[in-house]
Amino acid sequence: MKGSSFSARFWAILIFALFAATEIERGACSVRHSGVPGSSELIQFIVLSCLTSHWVKVDGRERETLRVWDMGYFLLVAWPVIVPYYLVKTRGFKRALAIFSLLALVMFGGFAGGTIIGRLAQ
Repeated sequence: MKGSSFSARFWAILIFALFAATEIERGACSVRHSGVPGSSELIQFIVLSCLTSHWVKVDGRERETLRVWDMGYFLLVAWPVIVPYYLVKTRGFKRALAIFSLLALVMFGGFAGGTIIGRLAQ
């Protein structure tokens, strides 16, 4: 870690934890046949946007990559395109695919865990 800031790995773990928590909530809500509350979705979107933009900034600084595009509002709107591109560009296709596979596993496990929790709570 450089100085007092956390490394990019820490921020990536927080992003994965947010995805897991989001899917746990979605799984629990699906058992009750209800949707995720709008306020919860809004908070998740804001937190995910902040974490993602901060992670890209910290990771780019650690990897000493140049930022060619605007990382403000453009990243907020187009993160589903920018983050995969950034991962492939900085880590290569195979490693980026491994990261996305791990994310899919975390999301599936979170949803499955949420459905189990929802069923036990009934």
